[in-house]
Amino acid sequence: MTGAAHAKYLDLIMRYPICLIYLVGCLSLTVSTALAENQEVNGQHAGIGVVEVKKNNQHTQHPDAQWFPDAGLGLFIHWDEASVRCLETSWPMIAGAHLAWANPPRTIKDDPAEFARIIREQDYNLEGKPPQITPNGYWALAKDFNPTNFHPEVWLKKAKEAGFTYAVLTTKHHNGFALWPSAYGGFNTQDTPMNGRDLVKEYVTACRAAGLKVGLYFSGPDWHFDRDYMNFMYSKTAKKYAGKLPELGPDHEARPLQHTTEEITTHQQAVAEMVRGQITELLTHYGKIDLIWFDGVPACPQQGGIMPIERIRQLQPGIVINPRFHGHGDYITPEGTLPDNIHLKADEWGELCSCWAYSWSYTKRPFRPLNEVLTDLVRCRAAGINNLLDIGPMATGDFPPEAYENIKKLSGWMKINSEAIYGTRALQGEETASVPASSKGEVRYLYLVPGKKGENKPPIEKVSITGLPDNYQARLLGNEQSLLVTTNSDTISVAVPGDVPGGSVRVVKLFPQDK
Repeated sequence: MTGAAHAKYLDLIMRYPICLIYLVGCLSLTVSTALAENQEVNGQHAGIGVVEVKKNNQHTQHPDAQWFPDAGLGLFIHWDEASVRCLETSWPMIAGAHLAWANPPRTIKDDPAEFARIIREQDYNLEGKPPQITPNGYWALAKDFNPTNFHPEVWLKKAKEAGFTYAVLTTKHHNGFALWPSAYGGFNTQDTPMNGRDLVKEYVTACRAAGLKVGLYFSGPDWHFDRDYMNFMYSKTAKKYAGKLPELGPDHEARPLQHTTEEITTHQQAVAEMVRGQITELLTHYGKIDLIWFDGVPACPQQGGIMPIERIRQLQPGIVINPRFHGHGDYITPEGTLPDNIHLKADEWGELCSCWAYSWSYTKRPFRPLNEVLTDLVRCRAAGINNLLDIGPMATGDFPPEAYENIKKLSGWMKINSEAIYGTRALQGEETASVPASSKGEVRYLYLVPGKKGENKPPIEKVSITGLPDNYQARLLGNEQSLLVTTNSDTISVAVPGDVPGGSVRVVKLFPQDK
């Protein structure tokens, strides 16, 4: 975080008690353009204190952490009590969000009668109905959250067979519900039908049994803990219509945020103690943790200083840490859509997190076509980063049937092409290619991506790469037949068969002739 950004953040804390600043909307995967999607991501990150880190080669050198850049594919798991109603995680409780998320954004007629109607009807999204759920309504779902069919060993084993190498579970999202019986925060599995069941422990045990690296997600913001100190109106809407739309409480009732300086200070100290305590539990109760995935800073001036990176490494020396809590970490974390300009050096680490279905949590929305997911994956590897691909379990604790169907399809592709995913790096130096491409030692992988359904994309007749010696041969992964290779100056061209890539991503492997 820059000095100017840090000063602005602290100024907002003083002006708007505790949490108003980080109530910025979440990623909406239903918007019609990539620009709108990126605006959502940027808004969310700015709101919860996430500073975009564009590159980082100052990662840990601990031997136990060096698996990360070779991993290729990770499984993200968004899950909490919202699954009882098939809602997206956390953000449905925020009023006024869709007013700003619309493309183009909606505006309210500057008429006192219209503002009075909106308040009376709680029509903060201008959709003719209240928001999906109030915060209190969201949190009440925990009373019905009892995943009796939570057997992570089943779906993590399937994930391993499909080529995933690590997993990351949302142990606590912004809504504040902890998936373990935490001694801090007062909102966890203890006061539910689960009677203190430790879902995190079961997940960690299942990861190890499946041979997956163990990752834990933790949200710095905790809206349940901060419920008396924050405005549940989407912050951009609140700012735009300040004085015309009210500050909202956990029932979306109009209420002023009135706290003394002493009360705010005491609450901030409690936030720091709670966050420090919960992170410590996660890093000391479950054995070796390979990765911690933070998402935003707590609502107190100390922010990431509550739990310094040095303290985290004392507890878990070989852990990999993302930058969304401290403003720096071991790797960069683009979200949703991979920017075209990301191309990491060999010693830089990164990871794109994205949804397999069209939402982070299980909302009954369909899964994206496999070809679209594979395109994201190979673009990530060509950029030098991993792809953390998300699936949301159902309220029962099991994956939806569509997840297993898609995992099976991915498994078939990975059995043929996994060597082009693991251990690869972005092309370095003067090397460039006509299609997304990656390197592994002397080998180069050129990814052939078919067009989307309905897209009039011309056939790929040849692919080329510059900057290599001229003693290379080529073949398609999954096919031992050699492809025609020609060299012109410093450019190697490979002829592509007429039926390739077909309906799915294919990979051309370039390797020295004597190998």
